Amino acid sequence: MVDVIITGESGKLHAVYHKSELEAAPLAVVLSGSPRHKCHMNDRVSYAMFRAFMDIGFSVVRFNYRGVNYSEGAIGTTSENMLDIATVIDWIQNKNEDSDKLWLAGNQLGAWYVLQMLMRRPEVSGFALVSPDPTVSDDGFLSPRPDRGSLLRGAMEGEEATNFNAHLTQILKKQAQIDLETILVKNANANYDQPADLRQLYNDLKAYVGRENADNKLL
Repeated sequence: MVDVIITGESGKLHAVYHKSELEAAPLAVVLSGSPRHKCHMNDRVSYAMFRAFMDIGFSVVRFNYRGVNYSEGAIGTTSENMLDIATVIDWIQNKNEDSDKLWLAGNQLGAWYVLQMLMRRPEVSGFALVSPDPTVSDDGFLSPRPDRGSLLRGAMEGEEATNFNAHLTQILKKQAQIDLETILVKNANANYDQPADLRQLYNDLKAYVGRENADNKLL
């Protein structure tokens, strides 16, 4: 993996990129949580998601939104962060013109960004949501978009998060017509604080994406 600089709307975006050795390898973009909650591309969950895709043969990129660490500009609004995500998606697609498969994976607020991009980018072929932020309740943008994806969450997350994820699962399956698989990470909370929890998150995500790949359902 290498550090790269991507030119964004508000300046340079700092990213880390892994190029797969496989011909026409599928692509993945990893989205961290809210910068206002100290999330960034090198936090533990973002790195675990990145490695899961990397270790099953994807070309994958993770990056910092504008205003985070070495990415230029001020911390952005949702619409500004969405512009940064679109820029990074375009960048990895331009670097891999032989690939026609694209996955998105996001943690907390990044999970909501995944769903926003799913509605905007028809080329998205699969996604993973990791412990979506339960304080974000706007799901009105979701429209029928038959697809497949996974929702991974800690089995020890609180009652609010548990109820919220049940609601989100219903919305995605009925309103958006998505074939969604829910995966409980045993003993984990929403932050995956323990090393064993993080390893399990990594293993569960890798297993889900790998199985879809082997069955030729998505890739």
